[in-house]
Amino acid sequence: MNIHAEHLKKSLERLLVDVKLETVAFNHIQLDRELKHFCESFNLLSTLKPSSDDCYESPASILLDSYQAPILVSKTEAGYYRLISGLLTYQKLCKVYAGDDQAFVPCIVLPRRPSKDMLRLLMLNDIVRPLLKQFVNVTGDTITQSLSTWFTSDEEPSVFNSPQWQSLFPTIKTKTQLCEWLHISTKTVKLK
Repeated sequence: MNIHAEHLKKSLERLLVDVKLETVAFNHIQLDRELKHFCESFNLLSTLKPSSDDCYESPASILLDSYQAPILVSKTEAGYYRLISGLLTYQKLCKVYAGDDQAFVPCIVLPRRPSKDMLRLLMLNDIVRPLLKQFVNVTGDTITQSLSTWFTSDEEPSVFNSPQWQSLFPTIKTKTQLCEWLHISTKTVKLK
């Protein structure tokens, strides 16, 4: 196994000890500051916009979604919860429960806030999952723009060589392998 993926596995095993599924008052949930900064650095929700219009969903359907894809939070000492992962579920819940002081939603509560590196990996997996793993109809331009923004830096200009990419997708080492997996043309993806 890849060294980055092995490190991720061990870190997750430690982080997930004593995790609880709890119903939490929705008005006590806020974006973790790192997640908020991450979302502000890229127009995330427009990239991951579902093909269907969720305004036709009932509140019951959205609540059911939140049980099938619960949000991941850590609890602060002040009794509030910081959203770590589950942005798309959280976005839908905001439409239903904004301003409702009586609303409770299911959350997976971590016993402690993840380290900064683990937090970034959790955020990346949260946004990469619908884009690459859950059969969203993607284009080469979307893949190029999104992955370049999320996985490259001045120090590491290659998506495939970034430690975060190697942690999440250790067997995808080239653009060709990525395109084969997504069933899209290598000509439409411009990645190093």
